[in-house]
Amino acid sequence: MRSLHRVGARGARRAALGALLALLLCSATGASSALAAANPQDTLTYMPTELVHSIWTPSQVDGFLSGLASYDIGQALLQMPRFKRKGTLVLPASNQQMLGVWARAAAAHDSEHGTELTVTAVFNGNLRANGLDLDARATRARMLAAIESAIATGIQGVQLDLEPYPVTPGFIALLEEADAAFARLGFGGRLSVVAPAETATWSPVYLRRVTELVDQVDPAYYDSELTSASAYQAWMQRSLAYYSANAAPGVRIVPVIPSYAANPWHLPSVENIATATSALGEALTAGSRVNGAGIWWWYGFFDNRPRYNASADRAAWQSVTVSLPFTP
Repeated sequence: MRSLHRVGARGARRAALGALLALLLCSATGASSALAAANPQDTLTYMPTELVHSIWTPSQVDGFLSGLASYDIGQALLQMPRFKRKGTLVLPASNQQMLGVWARAAAAHDSEHGTELTVTAVFNGNLRANGLDLDARATRARMLAAIESAIATGIQGVQLDLEPYPVTPGFIALLEEADAAFARLGFGGRLSVVAPAETATWSPVYLRRVTELVDQVDPAYYDSELTSASAYQAWMQRSLAYYSANAAPGVRIVPVIPSYAANPWHLPSVENIATATSALGEALTAGSRVNGAGIWWWYGFFDNRPRYNASADRAAWQSVTVSLPFTP
């Protein structure tokens, strides 16, 4: 483990939100004083791709960071292009430039405002047939070369989002090699992985080894295809209990909860910030280890788009989510 240097209908949904917020606030108020509200270092959101694939000025990026800080979000996750089948990825010049702009702007924003904003590059990969072969040493080496080129821009975090979720020894080897590369480079930022919310994919032994090699694990609680809030919340609670029982003690468990428009796998009336926050609160009360929370994603959460009004999500996040008695 690497050492951390830091650490149904929409109308019905809105009608129920007030009562839910009041209930959760009462629960949080009565929690043990040994627990604390979310540290911004343990909150995150995935940023729109155009914010790193297009060119923005430092002052514009500072405005984006101010928006994050206003919601107590400390990790800005910027999506990189997907790895090619053999693990190659040459970051476009615009990506290289903007990662540097974001990293410098975050450091300046922190210095000026006393915030704890960090910039994480997210590396995506397809493990389906004819996709990445993590058991091939040469593939892993190419992936790490791309990650190192991003680290050189000054970013403070690296995330791996490889799907379907890896289950072979090659993924463990990749994480071990990443840790060795980060030590060689003197990189002290967070290494995180996106993880399955269901409990059948990663066995207890596999989950333990993965989480021994990373600083943060982000189970993704969305696209569940569930059609009732109660089923969704029970699913989250079971999963968080599994992670708490089997993840390495030092890893940060940061569940990612949904804010985006409907699709064939996702009902916003079921999967939303309020219902997910209720599940987080119940999981904490039951003794699960939950260190913070993340949002998929900023595009849906921050702006009201024609197909999705996120005002209820924003209200729940600000009023309840970040005030939950998260595990220190």
